[in-house]
Amino acid sequence: MNAKILIVEDDLESLKLIGLMLQSRGYQIAAAQSGPQALSKAVSESPDLVILDLMMPGMDGYEVARRLRADPRTATIPIIILTARGQITDKVAGFEAGADEYLVKPVHPAELITRIESLLARSARIGPTVQLPRGKTIGFLGCKGGVGTTTVAMNLAVSLIRGPASGKKIILIDARTGSSTLAFQMGLRPQQGLQVLAGREPHTLTADSILAHADRHASGTLLLGGLPEPQGLASPLTPAHAQAIVQALAETMDYVLVDMGTGLEAVSQALLRILRYVVVIIEPHRVSLLLTQALLAALDNLEVGRHRQGIVLVNKAPTSMTPSKDTVEEFLQREIICVIPPAPELAFQSAERGTPMVIMQAESLISIQFNQLAQYIAAL
Repeated sequence: MNAKILIVEDDLESLKLIGLMLQSRGYQIAAAQSGPQALSKAVSESPDLVILDLMMPGMDGYEVARRLRADPRTATIPIIILTARGQITDKVAGFEAGADEYLVKPVHPAELITRIESLLARSARIGPTVQLPRGKTIGFLGCKGGVGTTTVAMNLAVSLIRGPASGKKIILIDARTGSSTLAFQMGLRPQQGLQVLAGREPHTLTADSILAHADRHASGTLLLGGLPEPQGLASPLTPAHAQAIVQALAETMDYVLVDMGTGLEAVSQALLRILRYVVVIIEPHRVSLLLTQALLAALDNLEVGRHRQGIVLVNKAPTSMTPSKDTVEEFLQREIICVIPPAPELAFQSAERGTPMVIMQAESLISIQFNQLAQYIAAL
């Protein structure tokens, strides 16, 4: 059976033109002229792809895309935004809302068909996606070593439980069984829980058996980390173990935060398939930005939708030479969701005392930024 395409366009002439062109290529067509009608037909018609205009009265295309991605019944449908808006800010907003492609009118029919066929082929190649867990599963991925991935994950976890997720159950996992510093940074004694779990069959791992090896921080955050021994000596998690742990915990915890370290090895790639959102940690330096560019391209190739990615910019030292947030966004052509200001003295004291910065100085600028990031994550 030929693929069915839902065209969402309030201009009747444009809708007819696109529809006739697609029908001549053998596609089935469904049409909607408003946001609410599009959402209804996306469920009732089960299209294989959506072509979405942005400029519609009432509910615009951005909101339609966000709602399609938020509904499990429509979350995996490929979306092509086709609009007259061609500014960088419009494109960034479109991808953040959940678009897979962004085309600016007027577009040549051959290009539109090529993009459609590419997305449909990709959907067929990937097949059914793994069902996202009930709890919010958030990964933290550094563009390189030393950018502060663990620091961001740790301080965000505490900010959540002391702020918008107060009363919720939160667990922070270090996905590395070796070279783990998470326990030290939180003032706890490293445990070998991950090593024990890595020695069991993945299908036997339950939330209760996993939580039996978790530690509790004074803030109320649970911690599941590895040992500080060199990487390679500890038994690593397999991709199956990593997925089993996160999925089991997401059935009982409200937030499962995963420190993925750096790189896209097999474990990280397995986690990216099930995590709801990925926070990429970067620094405003040339090497970091070039590595970030490559990492973001790799995430796109791994089918991690841009609506599932967020960038946090960490400034470690004050300098007049540091590029601004706007400059970094322009270079990456991505929105930065949070900027962590430099606080070298506070960071040093935090590391020495094993106390998160947001606890040491709750009213500091850096704590305010982490609180704002917590609000953002809680709203996902």
